[in-house]
Amino acid sequence: MTEAHNGDPRIVGGHLALDLVNTVAPRVPGGSEHHEYLPGPAALLAWAVRAGVADAEEARAVAAAWSAVPSSAAQAWHAALEIRESVYTVLAAGLPAAGTPGIGAQGVEAPAAGMPAAGVPAASSPEVAPGSRPSAESEVVAALERLGLRWAGAAARSALVPDTALPVPDTALPVPEGAPLVPGSAQLVPASASPVPESSPPVPNTAPLLPGSAPPAPEAAPGRVVRLLVGTSPALLVPDRLAHAAVEFLSTADLRRLRVCPLAEGGCGWLFLDHSRNGSRRWCAMADCGSQAKARRLTERRRARRATGVSG
Repeated sequence: MTEAHNGDPRIVGGHLALDLVNTVAPRVPGGSEHHEYLPGPAALLAWAVRAGVADAEEARAVAAAWSAVPSSAAQAWHAALEIRESVYTVLAAGLPAAGTPGIGAQGVEAPAAGMPAAGVPAASSPEVAPGSRPSAESEVVAALERLGLRWAGAAARSALVPDTALPVPDTALPVPEGAPLVPGSAQLVPASASPVPESSPPVPNTAPLLPGSAPPAPEAAPGRVVRLLVGTSPALLVPDRLAHAAVEFLSTADLRRLRVCPLAEGGCGWLFLDHSRNGSRRWCAMADCGSQAKARRLTERRRARRATGVSG
């Protein structure tokens, strides 16, 4: 973890799903030593407000719901971490191995080994031989299954409303501890995966339900009659909107623009979308990892000159 990441995490991913992934520093594939920015429900809610997942009024409704049913706070927090690690597992399959400079201008590379979740216990994956490690493909499929269940539950708790700003209901809807998510008919599958069996309906082409990357309800759009309101249950508002944003990102984003802050050069491993004109953005933020890397290189050059007796 770099010193610049000791405080609140910067919002630098270019999409809510990536900003969620970046709540661990450093993001080292397979690494266990990291700083967790979301150590509990309170930290999750504070970050959600900073990231635009919920506004102040919605955050108060969430806090009231969690206070009324304390177990719902832990449930929402665990769900958010599971969504985070599911997204990272899917994206990490295309990241370089740990210690490499990062993704080049071409974007995501060929899938590498899948990565274990950081901050949450490893979830069940497709059956593998005892003592063997699940393949990258099986880990991605398992991650998509977990994310799909979270998304289906979020969809079941969503509502179509007239295209005017409506507040989140003040009444806190308690969520029983361990309550199962409502399964949906759609499935999340890798883009390169084999066709889904006929017995399992495929994801429709219109799977992303909101065109924007920010889950909170947008302002009324000219000509639009209804909109999808995600997060009608305050207790699960945060994970529901995160699941929705994650599916929207994975199914629509141009991953050729996905970059990783280079670990081998002192970066943090955070993911971000490079929207620079020539696709040359290298660091999560120049003010953080970029400036520190420059300072380290300068110090190393000065030490090398002193060691060889060269002044300057």
